[in-house]
Amino acid sequence: MITVNPLRLRAFIAQVDTTGGPDACWTWRGHKNDDGYGRFGKQSEGAHRVAYELMVRAVPDGLTVDHQCHNADTTCPGGTTCAHRLCVNPAHLEAVTQRENLLRSPHTMPHHNAAKTHCPRGHEYTAANTYSRRTAKGYARRECKTCRRERLAA
Repeated sequence: MITVNPLRLRAFIAQVDTTGGPDACWTWRGHKNDDGYGRFGKQSEGAHRVAYELMVRAVPDGLTVDHQCHNADTTCPGGTTCAHRLCVNPAHLEAVTQRENLLRSPHTMPHHNAAKTHCPRGHEYTAANTYSRRTAKGYARRECKTCRRERLAA
């Protein structure tokens, strides 16, 4: 269990707009960085991460805090002006791996690539027709076996 400093909690809550009620996004009214995320405290920590740690639990090592409200909103344009980046409602936050965070967001390339069922030439990505590999930088890549065979034969 986390020990919560009541003064830190009070200072945090003073910068949060909760007027929409418990189910709405709680907008951070304090400082924000150039990427549109709220910042809190002397360490300039992510406000959504602080909210999770103050009101839910410590974020386990290796995990990041995901805004579930962003993933559910199909009208959100994403990017630095995304209003969900300022949401600190702990009911909207979840600790997940960075991979899961990227796959959930409809605004990321990993999300779009994971949703593809066919290669650019129309061959289906199946277990029998797909090579899976990691690049030198560690990125996951899929390659169509049919296209590879055709390319090597040419």
